[in-house]
Amino acid sequence: MTTGQLVYRGVPYGTHQHQPLPSVEPVEHVYRGVHYRMPLKHEPLPVDESLELHYRGHVYHHRQQQAKLDLQAG
Repeated sequence: MTTGQLVYRGVPYGTHQHQPLPSVEPVEHVYRGVHYRMPLKHEPLPVDESLELHYRGHVYHHRQQQAKLDLQAG
């Protein structure tokens, strides 16, 4: 086994065998019971800053514009 070779549960493998090129063809998958049909490679959706996000009992809002201003000022 070479030093740069990866091992999973004692079985060596090369990354060239397991890294398919991102496809623009839609792929069907399920996440938390919701069916999706999207390509593996896609552009991110635009951020809706008015959207209210909830995480573990806390409410969040996207602050993308404020973050850009903070970066430009600093």
